[in-house]
Amino acid sequence: MARTVADSPLVVHMIDELPRDGAEMLLLDLMRMRHPHLRYEVVCLIRGGPLQPEFEHIGVPVTVFGRRAKLDPVLVWRLARWLRRKHASIVHTHLFTADTYGRLAARLAGVPVVYSTAHNIVNPWKGALHKSIDRAFARLSTGVIGCSEEVAQALRHRDGIATDRVLAISNGIELAKFSEISGAGVRTEFGLPEDRKLIGVVGRLHPQKGHDDLLQALAGMEAARSGRLACLVIGTGELDQTLRAKVTALGLDGCVIFTGMRTDVPRLIAAVDAIVMPSRWEGLPIALLESMASAKPVLCTRVGGIPDVVRDGDNGLLVEAGDVQALQARLTWLLDHPNEGTALGIQARDTVLARFDVRRTAAAYNRLHCQALGLPVDDCPPASAPLA
Repeated sequence: MARTVADSPLVVHMIDELPRDGAEMLLLDLMRMRHPHLRYEVVCLIRGGPLQPEFEHIGVPVTVFGRRAKLDPVLVWRLARWLRRKHASIVHTHLFTADTYGRLAARLAGVPVVYSTAHNIVNPWKGALHKSIDRAFARLSTGVIGCSEEVAQALRHRDGIATDRVLAISNGIELAKFSEISGAGVRTEFGLPEDRKLIGVVGRLHPQKGHDDLLQALAGMEAARSGRLACLVIGTGELDQTLRAKVTALGLDGCVIFTGMRTDVPRLIAAVDAIVMPSRWEGLPIALLESMASAKPVLCTRVGGIPDVVRDGDNGLLVEAGDVQALQARLTWLLDHPNEGTALGIQARDTVLARFDVRRTAAAYNRLHCQALGLPVDDCPPASAPLA
């Protein structure tokens, strides 16, 4: 008798929550291009979020457990009981809370295959205890995926995970979204004249993203203080009020515009002259790939997987993390040389088209899960189009 989807193996993706951030957006794209003969569910350990309805719309159920405290041992028991009831075949975890509770629960529930994806090369907020937990719990994983080759190398050499248990699967984006998008009307929406230079920074308002350094750089630029340059800060996060106060203290109220959470980020990217990414640490940021796919010149810090994508002076510009003077100098140069910026943007788009199509990423995840389940790879077709 032929197997139906209803009795197919279940793959459970566990993640902390579902804001519109990089790891979560990648997971949504993977679920859009999921294997048609496997079942999938998403589990949130802390809370849901704005993306939850989008997962449910494409037919992927979301269960929110709601961690009850920073240390919640009962959560492990609740997860394990749920996994046993669901007869999960694979658990795949993302981000620290899910990596910690999810991997332990999966092993207690007897789930035969447990993967985790590392989305950052380093997390400075992690103390010795967090790092010890990461290393110890990595042993509970069948395999650990780095979102870029640089992240995979760090897992092998810094964290001491056996080479044969580490795999690099580069992040990707849905390129079709960026081929025809127009930024028309964005300047009008924010009350900006069409001839004003406009840059953007995309990402959650968190210390990782280095917004402080960009604000300091802008404060030293005459164009920013005189009203000839505007900057869209696209995203939300814990530093919202802190950054707004800093903008006022630096005299940048006429320059910096906080957009809040947006569902039309590709449209905003299409409207700017350049994207700045002053991150302190990264894996392989989705916002970077989206900006490059939009043929925008990018000015980034040399952290994580970024230097594997951005070649300084060829398809973007690189500075060292925390070097405000270099950030200011190269941003000034970029705005003063629009023709060179256009050339960088064209090269950036060519790079992403050649290497970072999310269909390739999804196909790699699908093959990984099929191989772990003992399914022939021939039965695991490449992700050629979204399922829903």
